[in-house]
Amino acid sequence: MSTKENLSDSRSAFTLIEIMVAAVITIIMIGLVIQITSGVLNVWNRSVGKLSANAEARIAMELLTSDLETALLVNNGQQWLRVESETDVGSPDPVGQTVALKLFAPAQDRPDQPGNICAIAYRLAYDQAYTNASTDTFVLYRDLEGPVQTFETLLGPATDEPQLELTSGFWARNSTVNPSNFLAGNIVDFKVYIYGTDDSTGDEIVLNASGSVDGFARNDEDFDGEIDLDYIYGGTDSNDELPTSAEIFLTVVSDEGLDILNLLNEGVSGTGYDDTEDVIREHGEVFRRRVFFQGRPL
Repeated sequence: MSTKENLSDSRSAFTLIEIMVAAVITIIMIGLVIQITSGVLNVWNRSVGKLSANAEARIAMELLTSDLETALLVNNGQQWLRVESETDVGSPDPVGQTVALKLFAPAQDRPDQPGNICAIAYRLAYDQAYTNASTDTFVLYRDLEGPVQTFETLLGPATDEPQLELTSGFWARNSTVNPSNFLAGNIVDFKVYIYGTDDSTGDEIVLNASGSVDGFARNDEDFDGEIDLDYIYGGTDSNDELPTSAEIFLTVVSDEGLDILNLLNEGVSGTGYDDTEDVIREHGEVFRRRVFFQGRPL
């Protein structure tokens, strides 16, 4: 009887080989699960980063649209609108185009105080997105001065005529480029085309680009799309042509795309990309909007 029981027990137990095979299969399955989970997480992180950057760009576009639509343009010898053409954002410049936008408008997000006209400054820079950030990134900043401070210190005749030339004090780069003025990240290109009318032909032209430009140059081979002139309405160095509308371009890239751009800028090989345009084409998105000024300059 005992012999039969021993044989039965020995047949029901696992052999060492069976245990080793089961362990190998389990390890392989765990590895596959980890690999799949890692891939899903990477895709998720890239998607979340892109969605976050795009959401910030949309908010920036809404503010730019609102500010430009309601921009105050007065013919009194003072500057009211300034669009500066630049090619340097302060460090790596993979796209090669940026602008600083300065204007006066009744901002929707203005402080609750008497008056409604605010001084507003936009600028793209390669800087810290937040205080004590470990790395720099491309950031679009927006600085807003309340109506009271705007009226008392930035509007009209005053000491040193602050409105003749919107370049110092509140309007200076160091004032705008501040973590507290963060508006949107991963913005690698910020363009504002100003449109007007050619008095000699009656055609619509781009006022802040040189050369013969025919209505945003869709059919003009001489225009390469670059903003190479400042546009200034009123005050010192003002332009003769009156603005009628503006076209805003924001190019935003994902976190992954921004990392690749930085690697290309550092000369690192093996990224799989030959130039920045390829990176932006695959990892970027362009937001574009045409804005008409509410009325002719006063």
